[in-house]
Amino acid sequence: MRPDLPPRVLAVFLASMVALAPFSIDTYLPAMPAMATYFGTSIGMVEMTVGIFFLGYAMGQLVGGPLSDHFGRRRVGGPGVVIFFLATVGIIFAPTIEWAIFGRLVQAFGGGFVTVIAPSVVRDRFRGKEAAKMFALIGVVMMLAPLVAPAVGAVLLRFFDWRMIFAFLAVYALVSLAVIFLALPERQKALSKKLNLRKVWADYGRVLTNRRAMGYMVTQSFSSAVMYLFLTGSAFAYIAYLGISTDMFPILFGANIITMMAFNRLNPFLLNLFSPHRLIGIGVSIQLLACVLLWSGQYIDPLNPYMVVPMIMVAVGVAGIIMPNSFACYLDDFSDNSGSATAIMGTSQFVLGAILSAVLGLLHSTTIFPMTTMMLLSSIVAVLSYRLLTRQKN
Repeated sequence: MRPDLPPRVLAVFLASMVALAPFSIDTYLPAMPAMATYFGTSIGMVEMTVGIFFLGYAMGQLVGGPLSDHFGRRRVGGPGVVIFFLATVGIIFAPTIEWAIFGRLVQAFGGGFVTVIAPSVVRDRFRGKEAAKMFALIGVVMMLAPLVAPAVGAVLLRFFDWRMIFAFLAVYALVSLAVIFLALPERQKALSKKLNLRKVWADYGRVLTNRRAMGYMVTQSFSSAVMYLFLTGSAFAYIAYLGISTDMFPILFGANIITMMAFNRLNPFLLNLFSPHRLIGIGVSIQLLACVLLWSGQYIDPLNPYMVVPMIMVAVGVAGIIMPNSFACYLDDFSDNSGSATAIMGTSQFVLGAILSAVLGLLHSTTIFPMTTMMLLSSIVAVLSYRLLTRQKN
């Protein structure tokens, strides 16, 4: 084991590693037009670097999860960061957009390795309410990434070209590598020298056949889908539909993150009164109520920002309570294969979010009714899954 770090310090280290992925997505968004000009291609081709990242990220988690259970957290996280770093350097020197797209796939694959070990480290050391508090601490640091990343990219782009953004990501990767080898605690249980593929599939099977765990996974995935659907339709909803200025958009967008952080900070205090399982139920119920009011507002006064913005803030922000407690309850049944369990949870969220976002794109209209309807339906599924599929342990 590495030095026994205080939980708050460990949470910051773990969150900084997991934030490598959202930084990789959000930091270079302002540079897309510049990349299109540099490669002599369309914005559509550059946008493919985002979609391919989601695919590689999901693959990295699926592969990295069981490997971390077998070989250990550092032995998987370290190579994952190295893969990320080398791919990032490759993107900087990519001669064509096709090479950049391939680099993003490999970069995301390595990033998936890094992401999947953080919840596993928490599961290795904490249980129940203590685990939920750790996930909440990680969450509050993680939530800073969507606020900071676009600004970092914009500042770098002001003084340098788009390649400096990826140079920043490469440096970030090296810092993460140092954290992994100098501070990350390892599993205490001895590991066998030979990887047993049958055990890998068996571990996945144990997760997928655990009804209670699947209930938490479905609840978490569809609850998170509410946020993904908003992210997909946010620019249209706020700027094109409600007529909010582009200068005001980042402020209202950031308000959702601030609300999420507020709920996240409230979570440790609520854990003194309620179990993590109970808090999930409270969270998804609040989210459902917000989604109902948001959807109903489209029949009452559809162009009134006050009928939209506050409800979205609550529907998205309450994830600050739902996510840490869902992870804690979900991983509670998996001591030896928490990496595999984490991989399945992470992949399910990304895949479901990608699918529903694509459907929302196909249903795009001149109103936000498709977005609010899909947010409401996702919230309903989350509540039903919680009520029907999860059971609190005695």
